[in-house]
Amino acid sequence: MLRSVLVLVFATSIAHAQPDPSSGDPAPEEPVPPPAPQPEPVCKGTVDGHAVDASTHAPVAGAMVRTGDELLGVTDDAGRFVLTGRCAGELELVVERDDYKPATRRVTVRDRASVEVELVSRGEVIEIRDRAPPPTEMRSATTVSGAALERSRGKGFTAAIADVPGVAELRSATGVAKPIIRGQFGRRLLLLVDDVRHRAQEWGLEHAPEIDPFIAGAIRVVRGAGGVRYGSDAIGGVVLVDPPDLRREPGTGGEAHLIGAANGRGGTFAGRLQSVLPQLPGISTQLEGSVKRLAAPSAPGYALDNAGVFEWSAGAVVGYRSRRGEYKLSYRHYDADLGVCACLRVHNIADFLAQAQAERPIGADEFRSEFEIDRPRQAVEHDLALARGRWELEKTGSLTATLSFQHDRRREFDVVRMGDTAGAQFNFRLYTVEADAVFEHVPIHLSEHWHLRGAAGVVGNLQVHRYKGLNLIPSYRGAAGGVYATERLVGHDTDFEVGARYDFLDRTASLERIDFLRLVRSEQIALDACSDPAADQVACGSRYHTFTASAGAMRRFAATWSVKGELSLASRAPNPDEQYLNGTAPTFPVLGLGKPDIRPETTYGTSVTLAHAGKRVAAEASAFANYIDDYIYFAPAIGPDGKPIFDTLVRGAFPRFITRGVDAMFYGADGGINVAVVPGAEAPVLELGAQASLVRARNRTDDGYLVFIPADRVRGQVTYRAGKTSATVSGAFVARQRRFDAIADFVPPPPAYFLLGAEVTTETKMAGQTVRFALEGRNLTNARYRDYTSLMRYFADEPGWQAWLRMSVFFDTKKGT
Repeated sequence: MLRSVLVLVFATSIAHAQPDPSSGDPAPEEPVPPPAPQPEPVCKGTVDGHAVDASTHAPVAGAMVRTGDELLGVTDDAGRFVLTGRCAGELELVVERDDYKPATRRVTVRDRASVEVELVSRGEVIEIRDRAPPPTEMRSATTVSGAALERSRGKGFTAAIADVPGVAELRSATGVAKPIIRGQFGRRLLLLVDDVRHRAQEWGLEHAPEIDPFIAGAIRVVRGAGGVRYGSDAIGGVVLVDPPDLRREPGTGGEAHLIGAANGRGGTFAGRLQSVLPQLPGISTQLEGSVKRLAAPSAPGYALDNAGVFEWSAGAVVGYRSRRGEYKLSYRHYDADLGVCACLRVHNIADFLAQAQAERPIGADEFRSEFEIDRPRQAVEHDLALARGRWELEKTGSLTATLSFQHDRRREFDVVRMGDTAGAQFNFRLYTVEADAVFEHVPIHLSEHWHLRGAAGVVGNLQVHRYKGLNLIPSYRGAAGGVYATERLVGHDTDFEVGARYDFLDRTASLERIDFLRLVRSEQIALDACSDPAADQVACGSRYHTFTASAGAMRRFAATWSVKGELSLASRAPNPDEQYLNGTAPTFPVLGLGKPDIRPETTYGTSVTLAHAGKRVAAEASAFANYIDDYIYFAPAIGPDGKPIFDTLVRGAFPRFITRGVDAMFYGADGGINVAVVPGAEAPVLELGAQASLVRARNRTDDGYLVFIPADRVRGQVTYRAGKTSATVSGAFVARQRRFDAIADFVPPPPAYFLLGAEVTTETKMAGQTVRFALEGRNLTNARYRDYTSLMRYFADEPGWQAWLRMSVFFDTKKGT
């Protein structure tokens, strides 16, 4: 602009210097007016970009985007970048990363422009430490990692995800719990450890997952049906336990945690060691383990006698990496001895109803908080061994194959007569061999902004269940297989996904004749439904064919907003307990009866999720609805007089629960928000957070409510950070469940309650290594409360105030570098 002004002034002065031809005198000089100021251009253009590998069309993360010498940005994990405030006109972009040749693209900027940049590999092997994550989940999903996961050290597996919106806990008399996601638990949730489905005795309301949360580097919670990829049982959701990645650079590193607990006094130690030898850079090893010993906790005013815990786990992993493949061998063992609260005793019907409405358990004055674990108790063991290989197929895709073996043993010890030192009254063993193979094809380039990403897989498993003891679950054998495929059309700001799956299951159970006849008398099965009802061992066989399908779409807009929705259809075959349960157990205070000829249930579901991920505000809100045809319902049996049926056995009186099919409707909403009130350089100085969830569930067949549906709940927290120190104050409010079945629930739900919590953490360096300290408290007001989704609510209060003191050390010593 300055150059133009100078040229204009010079030309004007020359013109004024010319003499007037009508006179001999030179023309008088006139003042030159300054040029009018030019308005500054308003630049409102936006450029949306996507960097991909030229051969595989996979996203390229961490690539620099520049024009000339000006750095404009860096691509994110999905290979995307957004440039705002650009002026209209031509813009030359250069995208580069060390392992790719720089790529140059010209783009014409108007209001909004988009460009896809293909990067060509330099042809040399450069190791990239972090692989790009999979495409965004179409369902509502939350990942628990980092500090949030660290707070779960020393607690149970379910506690690690209990603060995720839409998640609640189904607590038991052993002090442990299993997760509830959007009103679904147990059989309708899938738990995957290192991408292998966790196979265990999951039928019991009090059977918590045999998983040590310490093995996780992250835990992903997918809320909503995810059956196409993971299995038709994933009606309520999926919990994926992802172990930390193996070390890649030569050296040794790891972490150690020491946790002390106040109520349920005791402690936990956990450690992990990872190593790569400089002489063998392609081989990684990992050793990990933990041990926990806790005394019985106390409720306000009395101890929860005999509810102590002794738990330990150990594992080893070996990995090998080559240019075209990755291989892994791993083995993990979990072992737990869990006491059952002495308050869980029922002698007759009157005792049960009186106890359920009493403020204190019968005999609470004699209860003690001790480490000793007596009868009744559970002894649980779980082994998981796997071998996995992943191969890159040039110009085709990748193939991943996994072979796993699981052994689950559960022994339950009931109270016996004095002097009787017999073993377990209930002894379960479940063996599972499982194999799966997944092929992921390379992205298929359709146009500059559209490509297809997809996978197809085949799975199969064999199961053998051996049972010895009092009547409960029979021995059985099963074989199952399935095939599935998914395809995702990925655009610049819009994705579409479809998938389908078929599963086949064949199962044969061997029932004692007396057990079979009890099911016949209870009208749970017809006399001619199984082979030779007069034989000592009655063989009952069943075959199921199930189908699962899903479709979803996601739209990103305004850089920080996205909306996604999905439709799903899923059929679930009944579990063995839903077919053949016949008895009661020390930690299962009901007389349960299965239905061998029950039909599969079919779910029709939908959900919509709106998310915002800004610099200061991150929020997500989701709504869902599931209609379940032939919902397999385990609930109290009602007699002709309209009252629950109780059965009086030698071991006491127990309410009878039966399995039957009903039509059910689940719907609700959940979500959360985090606001950085005072931003900081690395993390917000002052941050506010809140989560909320509500679930509604109705038995459409009987026009009533379903049992064990979590009440509405809200949680909030305030966090203040100063350097490496932070302080958090949190509060959780759980409303009284007002939508219940008065007959099926036996007694009215407990009142609403509020729990106050707080945590202080700090970080420092010792000998060059990172050390963190944390002090956490829960139920700081020592409130007395009972939870609707806890079996303990019929017998005792939940534990009072609790406190944990944690010290964590993270170390890393690099060698050969």
